[in-house]
Amino acid sequence: MSKIVYVEKDDCTSCALCTDGLPKIFKMDDDDLAFAYTEGSDVEEATVSEADTDKVQEMIDDCPGECIHWKE
Repeated sequence: MSKIVYVEKDDCTSCALCTDGLPKIFKMDDDDLAFAYTEGSDVEEATVSEADTDKVQEMIDDCPGECIHWKE
């Protein structure tokens, strides 16, 4: 089952750890803040496949701003 991930931009430190580690799910915006995305969508959240769940969890655990979250 896929999960949804998003970035709380107010807490983002612009470290680019997530965008460097998983660029198919995370990008930086014009203000140098990370956001999650699904290609073809304009909503700033990403649908994460089971294959990428562990890698996204690693980004969540390693994020210095603690701004990446699973959508409940």
